[in-house]
Parts: sequence; structure tokens; C-alpha cells
Amino acid sequence: MGCTHSAQGGLGTKPDTGSGGGAVEESGIHASFKNHGASPKKGVRDSVQDLSKSSDDSKGDKDGATNGKGGATGSSGPSPSASRNHLPPGADAHPPVSPRGAARNSGGPAPHGSQTGLAEPYSNRSSFAAEGIPAHLGNNPRASGSHLRPPEASGPAVPPAVEVARSSHQARMSSIHAADMMGVGGDKQPQNARPQPAADTLPGYEPPAPVAAVYPLMGALPADTPVPVEVLAKLWKSESTDEALEHCRALAAAGILRLATLEDGSRWALPAPPHLGHALACWPGAVALAHGQLLDGYTRGGAVALEALRDDGYIVQALSHHLVGCGRLDALRRLLMNPVWLEAKLHAYGVGAVVRDFRRYLSEVEADAPSTLDVKLLLQAFQLSLGAAMEHPQARMMREQMLARLMAVAATGRLKDWFDEQTAKCAAESMLAASSRLLHLMPRSPSLAQAGGVQRMTLRGHSAPVRRVAIAPNCCDVVTISDDGSAQAWDMNIGDCVMQVARDAPLTAVGVTPDSASVVVAAADGTAAVWSLATGQVTHTLAGHTARVNALAIDKQGIRCVTAADDGTGRVWSLADGSCEAVLRGHGSATGMVGAVLDVAICADGTLAVTASDDFSGRVWDLDEDGEQLRVLEGHGGWVVSCAFVGTTHRVVTASHDGTARIWEAAKGRCILVLSGHEGRLNRVTVDWGGSFAVTCSDDKTARVWDCETGECKLVLEGHTAHVTDGAVTRDGTKAITVSGDGSCCIWDMASGRREAHLEGHTGEVCCVALTQRGRFAVTAGEDGTARVWDLAAVREESAPPPTHGGNKVTALHSLPDGQLVVSAGEDGRVFLWDPPEGICLKRMDAHAVGVRYMAVSADGAYVLTGSGDRQICRWNWGDFNAVANAVARRRSIERRDMVLHTLSTANQSGHTNPSPHASTAGHAHDHDSEASALHASLGVGGGGTPGASKLRNVTTRPSHDEDPMALLEGLNVPGSGSNAESGTATAQSSAPVVPAGPVPSPEPPRVPPGAIHSPLVSTSRAGTPPAAVQPHLAHVLGHHGMISHVKSMLEMCASVASDPLRASMPAQQGSRVKAMAFDAHCRMAAVLLFDSTVSVWDVESGKCTAQLIKRGERDASRTHSGGVNGVLLSRDASMAVTYAKDNTARVWDVATASTRFVVEGHTDGLVAAAMTKDESLLATAAYDRTVRVTRLSSGTAVAVLDHPQPPCMVSFSPDGHRMAVGLEDHSVVVWDLVGRGCLPPLDEHKAALVVMVWSPDSKFLLTGSSDCTARLWRGSDGRQQAFFMADAAITAATFAGNPATDIVVVGDAAGGVHFLDFAEELQG
Repeated sequence: MGCTHSAQGGLGTKPDTGSGGGAVEESGIHASFKNHGASPKKGVRDSVQDLSKSSDDSKGDKDGATNGKGGATGSSGPSPSASRNHLPPGADAHPPVSPRGAARNSGGPAPHGSQTGLAEPYSNRSSFAAEGIPAHLGNNPRASGSHLRPPEASGPAVPPAVEVARSSHQARMSSIHAADMMGVGGDKQPQNARPQPAADTLPGYEPPAPVAAVYPLMGALPADTPVPVEVLAKLWKSESTDEALEHCRALAAAGILRLATLEDGSRWALPAPPHLGHALACWPGAVALAHGQLLDGYTRGGAVALEALRDDGYIVQALSHHLVGCGRLDALRRLLMNPVWLEAKLHAYGVGAVVRDFRRYLSEVEADAPSTLDVKLLLQAFQLSLGAAMEHPQARMMREQMLARLMAVAATGRLKDWFDEQTAKCAAESMLAASSRLLHLMPRSPSLAQAGGVQRMTLRGHSAPVRRVAIAPNCCDVVTISDDGSAQAWDMNIGDCVMQVARDAPLTAVGVTPDSASVVVAAADGTAAVWSLATGQVTHTLAGHTARVNALAIDKQGIRCVTAADDGTGRVWSLADGSCEAVLRGHGSATGMVGAVLDVAICADGTLAVTASDDFSGRVWDLDEDGEQLRVLEGHGGWVVSCAFVGTTHRVVTASHDGTARIWEAAKGRCILVLSGHEGRLNRVTVDWGGSFAVTCSDDKTARVWDCETGECKLVLEGHTAHVTDGAVTRDGTKAITVSGDGSCCIWDMASGRREAHLEGHTGEVCCVALTQRGRFAVTAGEDGTARVWDLAAVREESAPPPTHGGNKVTALHSLPDGQLVVSAGEDGRVFLWDPPEGICLKRMDAHAVGVRYMAVSADGAYVLTGSGDRQICRWNWGDFNAVANAVARRRSIERRDMVLHTLSTANQSGHTNPSPHASTAGHAHDHDSEASALHASLGVGGGGTPGASKLRNVTTRPSHDEDPMALLEGLNVPGSGSNAESGTATAQSSAPVVPAGPVPSPEPPRVPPGAIHSPLVSTSRAGTPPAAVQPHLAHVLGHHGMISHVKSMLEMCASVASDPLRASMPAQQGSRVKAMAFDAHCRMAAVLLFDSTVSVWDVESGKCTAQLIKRGERDASRTHSGGVNGVLLSRDASMAVTYAKDNTARVWDVATASTRFVVEGHTDGLVAAAMTKDESLLATAAYDRTVRVTRLSSGTAVAVLDHPQPPCMVSFSPDGHRMAVGLEDHSVVVWDLVGRGCLPPLDEHKAALVVMVWSPDSKFLLTGSSDCTARLWRGSDGRQQAFFMADAAITAATFAGNPATDIVVVGDAAGGVHFLDFAEELQG
């Protein structure tokens, strides 16, 4: 059903203008563990890494004469068995290689007809090449209301750039298909930069005479990468492709390579790795020369830049290989420092292909060289940006994301020149493309996770809380399990999901075998499975338990696995064949309790197991004697929830809900130490690798470190604000890490107990932590559905992070009316005052004991009201800070003008050529002509004497915009310069972000243009408005008459304000908590709705209740609501209030008399949201009946009933009252044109619940924020998405700021971060 409306009293009927919303049918998941993807042999590969399959399990080995796989025809040499006859004894043309994680798909579930018995590889972060093709090149229908460019019914011929993109796309797909045919599709560990001479497996081998001339040059080819015959023709300098094809056939006949012909007619060769190594070992000089000659052939002797090479399915994949092979490391470094090229290759060939390029470079240079450190930082920034880039494959955002994550590094001076150059290019290209493509906004401060910091990667992919995480002993794989029923294996180095196994029940426990070959995962339905990391197959299903499996343990020999379940038993399983060797029964039998087994541990020699139960006991079992019960560990006074063996001994530690831990001699069943001191129940106990320390984690918000020999409490780790869920100690015993329900991780120094770092990033409880064997990295898993990788070695090097709301979500954001200051509030109960242009915190205040949930700013900007769930309301006076902001505004506008000019000048000086690999490599077309024409048109430039032509300087001596997109921008007079500056008009702010380096320094006096007011600068509260009289107590800050006596930063000036902004506070009250609050325009009155449905109006200054609209328990339908009240609104003068409820009605109240003016009726289901226009003429009410009703507040007459395809969840009027946005439960937004009497197509780009919906002050843009971590800006006139931003956590609040123009978007996230995003006028289209 589309969006429709029926008119009543003002709006005419409008036909359905939206598209119908259909339900997506999801395929069921069978009872056995299965995959969500294609098999390693048949699926389209990711090409992240290239891997050969086993010789005894590959249909690809038969593609010599004929091959029907994928519809391709074979044109290769003999089968591998025949080709081995041409090799020396012991040599194998196709040695078996473990087919680890071969195939990937685009991320959807497998159809019912696919294989269901075994788990197969899957990546929910698929880098499938087709995802990198823009929407206008593919066959997918355009999403309604979210298009980047309006579709045209008929248009001009396809531009050449688009044809290049299509041909490049076809070449990539052919490369992928060829790799699948030849059995090398999928992921594997990155190879060395090139084969080493010592790896020669064919000593003494001589190639056949017919191919002796071309054989040595094959050493220049990368292993496991299909090569087009045309590339071999270049390599061999053949006269024609046919000549190269004859050589290939001769080599295939000799078993040196395999040849295949695809349906599109292209021919691809795959050389055998042993022959590549042999050629390199025997002819290293010729191979190095071949690398260079091949590159020269592609670049036409350097005439074509490496970034601009057209992708033929080979060269982009192998470019780093050839650059390293011929020693051109500087060229490779330049490529790795080009974020646009990195993004193009990412979407073409996947994460692993890009990371492999970085490793090839890093393996060839000195580890401590400055250039090496720079490249490492870029790699970290790339990995931190992966989640965002892979979520939006059609948006260009990698450069913006990487720059945002290198701000802190650039502020220290490292990568400063590169950062400035890329920032200038980013700003210039964004200005040119503002009307043609979707923009990613840049933050003005380092508010995203920073490269060089502790957090290295975020592993996103689960749709439910991640409960457990395990790291393979080889430190290559991380396995996460989730309540969504899936287990995902992640490449520790790449940060990409390489395979997945799924279940229709939540997964509860996970373990990795000592050889890192297999994973055991257990589920809430009582089953477990052994999952091979090498093949992606479930090799054994462990069925026998009749209830939820709570824990599992694998012995250090990799022979057995023991599971513990709610059915009161443990079971011992053979990992070799999956058989059940013993059932451990006994828990609960003596006490009569249920006896659920909650945890299990196995000793180092694999002979004993200990189980912990809710029957207050632990039990010791002999695994060598068919699970015989040896001892009962009794003594705890509560559930025993966790157990762990001490080092290599038979001593075991148990932790209980009675608040104590005990150390036992397991074989004797004797308690030797009681570890007491906690004031709450224990959740977990862990022991360090050497058995020296035990760490207990408790509900008392602390962890304690105990000496396992003496039982002495060595350290009390205090600092968390919620229960501690897990902990670990590094292998060397120098650091401990704890995680908590407060969403944070803490790193502690084991020698002193000092907290070295407080790590924030998760947005919910952190469930567990795991350490790598050397203790360098920690991986945490949380209820926010993510796992995060932390570098513990970077703790001491990391600079102080930007201020946040302590890991608690930002609940409210408001800009003061002039846009020069922003106030934020969070669940931590604190209120922050921010300087939007710099993105720095000016003041932080603690006033609320619980989280702040409601906020309002007075119309004059002098006062702010904040309210919390305990009924406390605080009134803040920011007038003094406003005066300071006004004093800085004039100087800042001039500085900003100079910064824009400097940015454009720097961008132009950085180079006149800016090849776009999106057009040639990733399939993105970029038409500079059309963008320049649009810019000319917007400026009124072009044609003789067109008005506005004076806005451009003479740029005839500069390069054209075809060569450099910044050449055109260089001639622009930035707003605020020229005649505008001379007349005193304040300027717009540039799009270049400002990076504060520690304390904000006092800037140099600005260069004042002719005609401007010279220092001391005059403060203006608005552009061109004289300052008001200076308050006496601010004279020392601003100088007399509002003049700044000397130049100071905003931070310095605000620090000089001594007055306390907190002017009044209504204290917290006992009883029912607050459900909603509303405030008047003067921030004097507050309407408070409690969860018991009482509604009252309060005078905040006096703290008195002035009106009781609804009393507790009142349900008289003739006077009030007969159902629970969901929300309340208050008019600007506090004379009118609106309540809406579950009884399907809204009521408009006269506050003075506490009586109902009229009732809004007509809804058939409960009301969930309401809003009034700014002039308070219209009221919109939204209900679960999928309608929004618009009512005139003056008369109570209905204006319109608007139908929607899904129930609405929020509604918002534009400030001018011409439009209304309605957020729906399916995450889409419908914008209604109240003047034109229609609606725009749904804005449906969000992938998770809508949280915030805010209009810009000029009503031009709608800002939406979602739990999918994105904030999106939509044009109100046509619904076109103008820009977006992706944070590291869910968006929870948003507003607009900036003075005199609204050019800053401010968003808050669930991790407590506040992001100030540059949305300069030039970017607004």
C-alpha cells in the first residue's frame, strides 16, 4: 500500500504517490548446522585471496578438454594426472593446498534447494565485484526516494567513461569466473611479495624446447592468479594474441599451466606455482626485467598513471606484485597513499587484495623507517574504515573515512602534508560534485576511532548480541558466536568475515582446537558441531543433550571436547569422529536441585575435567576412565558459575554467586584457599597462562587479582560503573583487561593496579574478552552485535581521546538559536557545551544523577532546560558564553575565509592531474564536464555578460577543470571575501575540517581585507549587528564595549567565564519515573508525564506545580484519557498542552483551567507520536493504524488523514510549516508537501530503526539518524539524498548549527561521541 491522504477541510485528494512495500520472504534454516552461501567449488569468489583446492576434491581439475562448470567451455591441456608425467619425480603441477574459506556470495541466505547438511564458507562482508558498480550501470531497480541522480526516460548516448566502467566490470567478472573454474577462488593467507628462490621445488627441471624462450618470464606472474592471454602476449612480446595462445597451449601440454575459455570468449591461463618459483629461482634477473617491461607496457612508458590503468581483470590485482618485483617501491607507496584507488580496488577485488598490497610493501622496507610507519597508519585507517565502506559500496567515502580517522595523527605532525593535500582535494571535489553524487560528510574533530590508537578493527556482521569470542592459537582467525544463530570466522589481519555457519537457535559457547584447524560451537537447542576452518564444512554434529548447552572446553591435545548443559549433564566427545565417549551425570541428584551445569574446564594434561553447577557444587571427572566421577567440590553457598584450572597443575578455581572463589585440589576434592572480599556475586573467574594469578569478576563493579599460591588479594581493580562480566591477564602477566556491563573495557597495570586505559566503543554490555597468545591484541564482544580488536601495545602511545559522554549514548542535542554554540546531554547525566566550528568541548557540567533524556533551548538562546527520568529539571543560563561566542564570530569568519582560499590554493599546488580510478578501475564514471557546467550554472557563469560572472576570477592561466577539478574552484570568491567582506557581511565557513592538536592555541591575528574592521574586532551577535552592552563581569574577557583586546581562542575565552551556568534545579523525586517532558519557548515551564499517566505543569524557577492536567488513576473518558498516555507537548507560551494516548485519542488542554479544549478523534489504534507546527496552527498525530491525522489547533477541525504502508513511529513539521516528515517502522521516511498536497517517494536508505528526524532551520533539508550508524541529509523539495555520514555507533541525536549560515551538522551516537560535520553552503547543492 502506498502513501495516500484523504482531505478534510483544506487539502484535496491526492492519488497514491508511493510504491508498495512488500514483505521479504526468508528461507527457513534447517535443524542441522548449515551455511548461508555457495559451496567453495561453485560460488562466485570474492577474490580477496587466491587459493588452490585439493587435487582430490576439485571438478576444476577436469576443465582441460571440457568443463561445463558455470557454463564455460574448457580449452586447456591434459588433466593434472597426465601433466604430472612431464615433471621430475616428486614434482606436482598442482600441489594440494587447503581450500580455506573459498567462496562468497552477496550475503543472502541460501535457497531451499541448496545443500543443507554441511556448513560452507560465507562472508557477510562480501566484496563481490558487482557491488562496486554504480546503480546506473547495473540491472538493480533504483530505490525509491533515495536516488543519487534522477532517472531519465531517454537520454544521450552512454559516455565513454561509462563504457570503460562496463568493460572493466566485465573483465573483473571474467577474472572471477576463470578463478572459480580453475579452483583458486576464495580467501587464504596473504602470500609473500614474491616467491623466494629457496622455494624452488623443481631443482634441475628444464622446460621443453618449444617453450624454453617464454618459460623464464613466467616467474614474473603471481601465484594462484588467472592471467588473460593478452597479458601473456605483452609479457612475452608476442607478435599477436594468437602467437601467445600457441605458447599457452604448448605450456598446458607440458603441464606448466592450465588454460580455460569462458563463455564470453576470453582465454585465461593459470601457471602452476612450482614452475613460477622455479623460473624465479633460475632466472631472477630476467624476471625482474620482465616485471618492469610489463608495467611499462601498461603505462605506455609512463604516459598513463598507475592509478588510471584500466582494469583488464588482471593488472589491478597484480599491480603491487609487479611493482615490488621490479623494485618500484615508491610507486607502490604512492598507490597505497591514494584512498580513492584503495576504495576502487576494495570494491573490485575485496579486502584481502588491498591488505595484501600493504603487506607486500611492508615486507620490503625497513620496519622503523618513517615512511613505513606512515603506511602502517594508513593501513590502520583503512581497516577502521572498512565497515563503513563495505556497507555503502556505491558511495565514495573511503577517503573521507580515512581522513577522519587520521586527524589525531595529523595533529601531531605525522602525515601532515599528505593530510592537508587530501583534505583540500576532498573539499574541492565535493564542491564540484555536490549536485551530482552522494557526499560523505567530514567531521571537524577526531570524533571517530583514530588510527594509531588502541582500537584497530570493528567486526560487524551479526544482527544480535555477540556472546562469546575465541581466537585461534595461530592468531589468524577470530570466531564470534551470536544470539542470531550464526558463528562467523574473521581474518584477524584483514578484519573480514571469511566464512559463517548458521543455526536456527542462539549459539552459546565456542572453542578452537589447539591446531587452529577446527572450531566447536554449541547452541541453545542442545547440539554442538565441529566446524573446519580449512574447508568451511561442519565435520561432526554433536547431538545428545536435551537442553541448552552452556559451556564447552577442548583439551590441549585436541582429542576431546566436553560440553555442559542445562539438562544436568556433561558429555565427553571425540573430536576425531564426533562420538560421545561418556556422559557426566551427578549434578543435582543429591540436593534435589535441577543441577544445570553452567561451566566446564579441562586440566592441562587432559586427564581431569571439572564442572560447575547451580546445585552449589563442582564435580571432578576422570576423562581417561570413561568420565568416572572422582570428587564433589562442596562448600559454596550459591550457584557455582565459573571454573578454571591453575596452570599445568590439578588445582582448580571455582567462582560462585555467594561472592567467593575457592581454590581446590581437584584430585583430592579438598578446598585449600577461600578468596573472599567481593561485595557482590561473582560472574567469572579466569587464570593467567602461567597459573600465578586468578582474576574474579563481580557484580560489585570490581575485579580482583589473587595470588594463586597464597590466596592473597594482590589488586582491586575499581573503575567500572556496572557489573564486571569478564577479565583476562596477558601471557607475561604485566597487564589485565576487564570488560563490563557499562560498555567499556579497562586495561590495568598488574604491578601497580593503575588503570592505563578506559576503552569505549561498544554501545551495550561487553560480554567477554579474549587475548592473543602473546597478549598483544584483545578481542571483545558485546550486546551491540559487534566484536572489537584492541591493540594493547598502543595504550601508552595514544593521545587523550576527545571528550565524550563516557560511553553512554547522547540523548539530546540542541543548537542555540544563533547556531554558534551546541549543547549536548547524555545518559551519563552530564551536559556539555560545544564550539561547533572547531568541534571542541568548551564546558562540561555534572548536575543530574541519572541520564538526561529531555532538553529544550529558549527562543532567545539564553536558557536551556534539561530533564532526567528521576523528575529532576535543571535550568541553565548560557548568556555569558553566548556573548563570548559573538565576540569570536567576526574574527572567525575572516579566518575561515582565508582558510578556504588556502585550501583551494594547496589543492591546486598539489598537482594538476587527478586521475579517477573510479572511472577506470572500479566502474564509477565521473563526468567533470557536467559537474563544471552545473557549477557554472549555479554561479551564473558562462555566456556573454551573464549576471554573476564576477564571482569568478580570471582563471585563463590555470589548468582547465578537465585536468584538475580544483582549477575552477580556485577562481571562486569565497563567501565573505571581496565586496561582501568590505560591506561587513560575515562569511560562510569552509568545508576543510579543523584539527585541534591538544589545547587549542591562540591563532595568529587574521589577515583583514580592505574595508574590514581592524583589530580590535567588533563582536556581532548576528552578521552586521552591533554588539549589545557588555556585562561588567565579562569586561575582563571581552574588553570594554565588546572589543577583543587581544586574540584568544574560544576555549580560552570560555575558560575565563567564572559564572556558574546552572541557575535553578527542581530536585529528583521518588515514585513513578518520567515518560516524557515538554518545555515552553522561554524555558520557564515544563510539562511532565509520568509512567503512571499523570500529567502536570511545573514552574521550573519556583519548583511549584501550576496545573495538574491528569491525576493518578484518573480514567474518566469524559474528562481525560481512558488509556495510558504516551506523550505530551507544550505550547510556546505554556498556555496549551497536548497529550496523546493508547485510547486512540489526543487531547488539547487549556493549562490555566486544566480542562480539555477539544479531543482529536478518528484513529482506530493507539497514538505513538505527535507534533505541532512552529506557529502552532496545526497538530499532527500518528497512530498504529498507519495513519497521521492533521488537525487545526485553533478550531479542532480535521485537515487531512494521511495513510502509510507501515505504522508511523515519529512525525516532524518543517520550520516553515510547508512539509511534514513521517518516520515509519520499516525505517523509511515519507515527506508530505502540505502546500502541494502530495508526498515524495519514500526515503528508504536506512537499514535499522529510525531514532532522530530533524529539519534544518531554513526547511531545505531533513536530517535522519538511525541505529544503522548513519545520519542522512535529504532535500525537502524532492527527497534527493544530498549527503550522509557513518559513525562507529548508532546515531541517537542530531541538530544543525553554524553562523551566519547553517553549515554544520551535529550528530551524537550511542557510544557518547559528538560529531561536528562540515556541510558548507558549497556542498548543499
